[in-house]
Amino acid sequence: MTIRVRSPLADINAAPPGETVRVPPSLEGRRMGFLWSQHASSVKFWPVFEKVAEARFRPSEIHRLYKTSTWNVAPPADIADLARRVDYVFVGVGG
Repeated sequence: MTIRVRSPLADINAAPPGETVRVPPSLEGRRMGFLWSQHASSVKFWPVFEKVAEARFRPSEIHRLYKTSTWNVAPPADIADLARRVDYVFVGVGG
């Protein structure tokens, strides 16, 4: 298990360090994914958000991964499978 400690004192005027990621030129018509923790605070919001995102971006495919526990991480194999099947993912953690 890895525990990461992050500073709460972020420099909001500087870009965060990291690698450049591949960004699709448009989200419309692409393969869409949803990863949701099913946290109690988001049970009313998330289904509505999904419908709005689907209507807005008109994906060619939709793939969902809903965690069975808000406390535990999604299994790495499930995340890797989702990543192979989509071009982008909306992630909702609740809280």
